[in-house]
Amino acid sequence: MINKSNSIENAVENKSRYMILTLLFLGWCVGNLNRFSINYAILEIGKDFDLSASTQGFIMSSFFLGYALMQIPGGWLADRYGPKKVLISSILVWSIFASLSGVAWSASVLILFRFLLGLSLGAFYPTALKTIAQVFPRNEQGKAISILLVSGVIIAVVSSIFFAWIIGIMGWQVLFHMIAALGVVIAVFYLMILKLPERTQNKIDDHFINEPQSLAFRQILKVPFVWSMCVVGFCVSLITWGINSWVPTYLVQVRHLSLMTAGKWQMMPAVLGLLAMLASGIIADKLKTNTVKQLAMVMSILTAFSVFMMYRVSSLTLFFIFEGITIACVTAIFVIINSLIMKQFSSEVTGSVVGLVNFGSQAGSFTAPFIIGIIVDANKGSFDMIFLFLTVIAVISIIAFLTIFSKRSLRSNVTCIFF
Repeated sequence: MINKSNSIENAVENKSRYMILTLLFLGWCVGNLNRFSINYAILEIGKDFDLSASTQGFIMSSFFLGYALMQIPGGWLADRYGPKKVLISSILVWSIFASLSGVAWSASVLILFRFLLGLSLGAFYPTALKTIAQVFPRNEQGKAISILLVSGVIIAVVSSIFFAWIIGIMGWQVLFHMIAALGVVIAVFYLMILKLPERTQNKIDDHFINEPQSLAFRQILKVPFVWSMCVVGFCVSLITWGINSWVPTYLVQVRHLSLMTAGKWQMMPAVLGLLAMLASGIIADKLKTNTVKQLAMVMSILTAFSVFMMYRVSSLTLFFIFEGITIACVTAIFVIINSLIMKQFSSEVTGSVVGLVNFGSQAGSFTAPFIIGIIVDANKGSFDMIFLFLTVIAVISIIAFLTIFSKRSLRSNVTCIFF
């Protein structure tokens, strides 16, 4: 497969690159509003529908089930049809299901709408990373990824106060409708403003659509490095969304904080995650690949330690400090995973590779809320086992990272999918 990525640096002016990145950033901000909204709305939804912790967990997980299932098809659609159509379609469809979530009349209906919301939103991320791979030179891609992903951390900071306030004043239904309206506005911006290079927004040449494209994807499945990254992504996403989805409930029910106070406390871990995400993108661009892998390994070890300390400490301040360290590490690891992928593979298959690895990641996001809900119910409302469970998951990520240092990690029978 021919590598054309080096020509992009001259094909796309710097100003145009950052306009494209700004639009991707805004779109992913709205996407993350959909992801984080349920973490605060679930407290009121649980009261309105009289739900158990297990059912609440499944409502939160249903979004990630749809999101995970769309990762591989979403990446393939971006590779085949080009990003612009996929991005706009994703935003418009997710806005419909975000609004429908606000009129759900039962838990089962809400589960369905959240699943379809996740399915429609799932195409955005691999498509956005493919766009970055095609319009940014390789030595700037890590920074661009971190800028895109930092939108999620910013939304985590904003939502910790803003969502609690809206739900308290207007109710969780209005929150979903407001997010849907923002999605429609962003889709209009994309339609009118987003201008991608011809090779990016049009279909890929027939040479890449037919047999060589499917051959490349089969080759991807044979690369041990890809599967190691899937496992790491699964673990860090499970930890991230285990904390994001259940810590607000834990703070209200176990630490006896109000929802507004819990939201204020959650700002500190989110800010640390923001700083870590920005720094990790810059570091990933500047350091050698093996050094970046070693750094990610250290962060996995630190994640296991800090999650365990969240379970051990009684001080609320120390709890949030260790939560902040955990969030900082897992967000940095996620940036590094994506940066490594984009540096190792040709841009023509970036969407497919990112989609596959992100499928593993979102499988972790799906697993976290409902499995934690089951654990809480099984332990009669106790959250202690949750932190021990997340510590074990962090240890698994350490083991997965160890495998990428083997000489066969990036070896494949056919090497045409690499630079």
